[in-house]
Amino acid sequence: MNLHIELDSDHPAYEWLETQADKIGAKGHFGTHIDCYTLIPDRSSYQLSTFIVDCRKGMPTIGEVLSLPVLEGKALILHTGNMYKNDYGQTLYFEADTVLSDDVLTVILSKKPRFILIDSYGIGTHGKDHIAKDKRCESSGCFVIENICIHPDVADRIGEVRIEFDLEYPSTGKPCKIY
Repeated sequence: MNLHIELDSDHPAYEWLETQADKIGAKGHFGTHIDCYTLIPDRSSYQLSTFIVDCRKGMPTIGEVLSLPVLEGKALILHTGNMYKNDYGQTLYFEADTVLSDDVLTVILSKKPRFILIDSYGIGTHGKDHIAKDKRCESSGCFVIENICIHPDVADRIGEVRIEFDLEYPSTGKPCKIY
């Protein structure tokens, strides 16, 4: 089962890509990708067990993340429903509130996940906050993978993921595939 976006050139999101001056940089942050602002993962592929948090009714509170188990070496999946509900690249997709508070992120990072995967545009608001949260994760040995695809009917059955990166891609966004 693919958990990454497969877009053809007819998808409306390509219109945005075509307007960007830095097309290489923009394409790195297009579709399913990992943000790597200060570090990159040490391997180009991983096979990891997962822990899924259902965020379809809202992003997790401090109390909810305090009860999470230790996530060391796992992929934490934040299932917001945004990708399923609002088509990727559309205005509603980028307006959905899928932001983690700083306190919640602190607790998540204390649980030591290797990756945070989200079916949305990221864990921070667009711009500086987004980048700052990604960098904070990197400094804790965790990387954020954005824009994954999770169908609600299979979300609770994802026990393991295989992640493959193009770590040589010349952008802070590296295209990736999730299975």
